[in-house]
Amino acid sequence: MDEQEWFDLAVEQVAMAGKRACSAIERAVRDLESSRNIQRQGKALAEIVDGLISGGGRGTRLKASEAFRDFERAIASMRAEVVRALVDREGLSLSDVAKLMQISRQAAGRLYHETATGDEDPGVL
Repeated sequence: MDEQEWFDLAVEQVAMAGKRACSAIERAVRDLESSRNIQRQGKALAEIVDGLISGGGRGTRLKASEAFRDFERAIASMRAEVVRALVDREGLSLSDVAKLMQISRQAAGRLYHETATGDEDPGVL
């Protein structure tokens, strides 16, 4: 796969994961805002919570959390591939990459080695 193809694919994967996360979070927010409106009409909190839970609130929350973690993983994977490409294809040193990406040299090294091992740590960047 050439340089443009892998980058296009990585961006597309991040964009798709981001859109899924936005959609899932928007659903959770809509449900919460609806419950707030119900509360303003005088409903008891216990009834509101029961309505949220019986309406799939737990699943909605879990889907939003999972979608956001998928988005973070997609970003972490793309960053690792970018570091690898900057070093291997463009000849930058890990120190140069660290400066360019505004991360520590150690973080750049971890990202570089993630592509070789397949490990991903979304918290690196």
